[in-house]
Amino acid sequence: MAVPSLTVQVLGPLRVWRDGVEVDTGPRQQTYLLALLLMRAGRPVSSAELIDLVWDDGMPASASNIVHKYVGTLRRLLEPGLPARAAGSFLHRRNSGYQFDDGRVSLDLAEFRRLLGRARAEADAHRFDEAAASYEEALSRWRGSAGDGLAVGAAAAPLFASVNRELLDACVEAARVAVPHGHAGRILQPLRLAAWIAPMDETIQATLMTALAASGQPEEARSVFETVRARLADDLGIDPGPALREARRQVLP
Repeated sequence: MAVPSLTVQVLGPLRVWRDGVEVDTGPRQQTYLLALLLMRAGRPVSSAELIDLVWDDGMPASASNIVHKYVGTLRRLLEPGLPARAAGSFLHRRNSGYQFDDGRVSLDLAEFRRLLGRARAEADAHRFDEAAASYEEALSRWRGSAGDGLAVGAAAAPLFASVNRELLDACVEAARVAVPHGHAGRILQPLRLAAWIAPMDETIQATLMTALAASGQPEEARSVFETVRARLADDLGIDPGPALREARRQVLP
């Protein structure tokens, strides 16, 4: 039996294509379970941890059976011709848990990390034009916050936040390469996304300001500063910190 071609996006709304055709990942909890396994692709996740991540403190007595059922359904969804009780090519039982194997899958999270590694190597080698292009390609894999649209519970929130943190850190890295070498425009779109995901992150907001000014958009940079300043005052009762003040000093008259 031929293994289907699988394309999966989790950096934004979760979407799955099998042999070029988008498939419905099923009910909310089943889709959520798949997202959790994708966030940990290539690593086993115990059934106990999956149960905690899916249900927080509201675990039903049949939680273990429900997880097993969801995994079986997802296996057949990803590989419709899979014989009963067959292990499949993507979702595997690992000791007391499960693992999503992305070795044969086009997974945006894995592609982002691979391209980011290439960009860092190019930057370390002082190949800044190539590095800027690779950062742009890596960051283009993001179409929203990780698992955008899913009702993320308290137990799983740190996992999703840690993946989003990868975007924020990569944007700051990319700006340090792109802006001084005339490539600020390459990273504006992902920087705007990062600023939307983390509206209180002053480093990200300051980085966006710097990139906007370098792209010939000082008025938008000013608007970012004023918006963040008002947000900090209204929500936290504080003034902009050093990163925002320095960005304003550098890029605004």
